[in-house]
Amino acid sequence: MSERFRVDLAGMVDLLSHHLYSGPHVYLRELLQNAVDALTARLAQDPDAPTTIRLSSTTEANGTTVLVVSDSGVGLTADEATELLATIGRSSKRDPHGLGVAHYLGQFGIGMLAAFMVADRIEVTSRSARPGTDPTIWVGHSDGTFDVSALPPGPAADAIPVGTTVRVWSRRGCEHWLETSTVVALATDYGSLLPFDVAVSVPVEGAEPMWRRITVPVLPWQVRYPTAEVRSRMLAAYCERVLGFTPLGHIDLSVPLAGVSGVAFILPQAVTPGSGRHRVYSKQMLVGARVDGVLPDWAFFTRAILNSDALSPTASREQIHDDEILLATREALGTQLKEWATATLTTPSTLTRRFVETHHLALRSLALTDEDMLDLAAQVLPFETTDGVRTLHDIGQDGEIVFTSTTEAFRRISAVARAQGLVVVNAGYVYDADLLARLGRRPGWQVRELSSTDITQVLALVAPAREAHLAAALSVAEAVLTDEDCHVLVRTFEPESLPAVLLRDPDGEHRRALAREREAAPGLWGGLLDALETDTTTRTRSLVLNDSSTLVQQLLAAPDGVVFAEGLRALYLSAVMLAGEGLRPREVASLHDALSVLLAHSLDRGHPMPDPPDPPDGHPTHPIGP
Repeated sequence: MSERFRVDLAGMVDLLSHHLYSGPHVYLRELLQNAVDALTARLAQDPDAPTTIRLSSTTEANGTTVLVVSDSGVGLTADEATELLATIGRSSKRDPHGLGVAHYLGQFGIGMLAAFMVADRIEVTSRSARPGTDPTIWVGHSDGTFDVSALPPGPAADAIPVGTTVRVWSRRGCEHWLETSTVVALATDYGSLLPFDVAVSVPVEGAEPMWRRITVPVLPWQVRYPTAEVRSRMLAAYCERVLGFTPLGHIDLSVPLAGVSGVAFILPQAVTPGSGRHRVYSKQMLVGARVDGVLPDWAFFTRAILNSDALSPTASREQIHDDEILLATREALGTQLKEWATATLTTPSTLTRRFVETHHLALRSLALTDEDMLDLAAQVLPFETTDGVRTLHDIGQDGEIVFTSTTEAFRRISAVARAQGLVVVNAGYVYDADLLARLGRRPGWQVRELSSTDITQVLALVAPAREAHLAAALSVAEAVLTDEDCHVLVRTFEPESLPAVLLRDPDGEHRRALAREREAAPGLWGGLLDALETDTTTRTRSLVLNDSSTLVQQLLAAPDGVVFAEGLRALYLSAVMLAGEGLRPREVASLHDALSVLLAHSLDRGHPMPDPPDPPDGHPTHPIGP
């Protein structure tokens, strides 16, 4: 007589396939899980018992695919089959107090029902290891009914060994999930590290099918090799096969208290922060190939393969439960990664060079939160400076570290600073300014942001007589650039091909930003922006004219008239663009007007304005306009 499942089977299958599991493919993991737990239970009773799992797939005449999964585990009695296979939430892996036993994989009582995601009918033939029990046949149907019967004593019953054989008949449209090629792929993916003999029957043309063992006798990172070099090559090959990339290197990981062991492979290309997802096994059964949270977020430069006996999978068994054990494990693994970085990256090697080139961003991120990594970052990370690529430790040996917080500011002053021998660090890239600020708060380091006075102080002053001669021209220039909130200075500096440079400092730029906001919205917040302005007399930026430039000398020689004003305005806007700023519509129009005046003046004179001579190094002078 047929009985009904103690659950709405159709609803349960929908729940499993659309809400709990990521897809139908997990059915095979659940079948393997049941078999592994049966073997574990039998070994607890008889350490010398066989430990085999066999999978085979055939196709019937009507096109239905049948998968057979056999194990030599502890088996089931008729009562156990009725109670455990048809009740959601019931599991044989329970102690008398209802607590899950740690060495079992399945503890949720879902496994067999998951197979109905791809099956119309499931048949379980099982003989319990308990003495004096007869074999049991349990047959479940997708309509929610099942039958349980015991084979009477006789030759047929005697031929059935201790263990369980599960036969799964495919649902229409799901045949491919039970085909041999799919079974091999899924079984290898989920069960290749299982500590038992797991094999799949594979057809051989013109011969009997052969059994292909998919499990390895030892975890790949625990295999002993004759040398470290051989081990590195074999682990790299394992990474290529499983993760699909050739690593720069590997980092051994182990947390014995959590039963965690594994290896982290260093990615050969940079990835975005937060993209670290790892391949995690629980008791050597795959939990997921993209598990979050087992390594710190900053370790996104690695992909790890880990096995754990203590981390708890979620109900779907596709992620790890975020609990105190995972938190402690993550911290311990993070400490090991830091120790590896400190020991490895401070020693010059090909790996060090390639790691820094590829993953400097990860190291910068780590240095923001960890004091030890801050020291390491200062020693090994490359920074762009006006003296080439250098480390902060190297620059700090010479004294104070001066930096710009934006790349635009660095580009604006780099040519002038380089020519004057001033070392400036470009901290305009992600994390760099924060990293330098953090370094500056530590004893023994002098770090500050570049100000406009740093540049003006290293530029050579013009002779007093020349300065007096230019006083009238500078007064006119100050008036011309009043609307631009720009002060005008004259210095001599290299390169001569650069007629002018625009200097700014952070305070000045802050005031300039406030001024632009007030201009765009005069009444914003009842004049609150006006209240934030602390200095309305000092101009926010300085245009430094290069008195070594012939072009500047010609311009300053004739301070009267519209040509001087428009020529100066063109130099100013050219310096703005050289600084990496885009011109606003008003400034574009102003540049157009300036060039029109200069061109008209040149044409009216009947000949073009004379070109200044090339500087001694042969480089052409910087143009006035774009």
